[in-house]
Amino acid sequence: MRRAFTLLELIFVIVISSILAIGSFKALGALYLRSAKAKAITNLSLESQIVLDQLSALIYNRIPNSLIGYSPTSGSPGTCESITELSVSRKILEWIAIDEANLTSRHYDGFVDLNASVKYILSALDINKSAMGDVTNLNLVFAGTFDEGSDELSACNGAFGWHGNDSNLSFNFSIPENNKIEITDSVKPEFIYEKYYLATTAYAVARGENISDISNCNLSKSDFSDFNNTLFLFYNYRPYKDETFCADGGTGDVSVLAKHVSSFRVTLENETIRLAIDMNKTINDRKDVHISKQKAVF
Repeated sequence: MRRAFTLLELIFVIVISSILAIGSFKALGALYLRSAKAKAITNLSLESQIVLDQLSALIYNRIPNSLIGYSPTSGSPGTCESITELSVSRKILEWIAIDEANLTSRHYDGFVDLNASVKYILSALDINKSAMGDVTNLNLVFAGTFDEGSDELSACNGAFGWHGNDSNLSFNFSIPENNKIEITDSVKPEFIYEKYYLATTAYAVARGENISDISNCNLSKSDFSDFNNTLFLFYNYRPYKDETFCADGGTGDVSVLAKHVSSFRVTLENETIRLAIDMNKTINDRKDVHISKQKAVF
């Protein structure tokens, strides 16, 4: 009766066990990679949707005709084009926001009574002086005809003060008493319309690749693992006060919208603004995951 394995049998068992172990390891590796890829796709899909939802809400509450595309140029003024005039895809998207907080709180309603107004002192029913507080950082913009915003000047050519241009369609004002608006700007409006907007801040969206100096933002490129593919939102600056965003040598604040953003594009099609975002992420230095999404803003 045999009491032990032969050497050949032991070698055979070891070889078979090794083959099974290698196969199991590869199978587990494939399952792990598939799971990691599915998780990354889910996360990128959620992140891209959140970014597009946030931006569409902010852009929706814009001053009409204030939306521009901007491409900075080192050592000289950059190129600015209104969204309706875009000839190429500009690197940075900017717009001026309506004072939505006071509007939704019903501290003003955005309309004046032209018959009761006297020159540059406007009868604005429902504007509340005490509730509005300090309005020195706000500006007044008339809606113009057909609710498209004043269009006597291009957005980039003397209308709102973008990047060193004049701000001839945006006016300083005061509230001397309830239900009154006085235009105090040295440049007076040529036309006064029934509907108006109050501008509160500008916003800019840009990828790290398209901005160079962020020292004014109290940030450093070394703070980010992938600065070029990080999408930033700049705010709390006012072009109608001769300001630009902090990464353009100006002032204001910045927040990170998303990481892993390989492309961000804006186009105008049939009067509809289309936002498009591409996001990429590498899994274990071996597999790239890619997500593309679009959203329309009216």
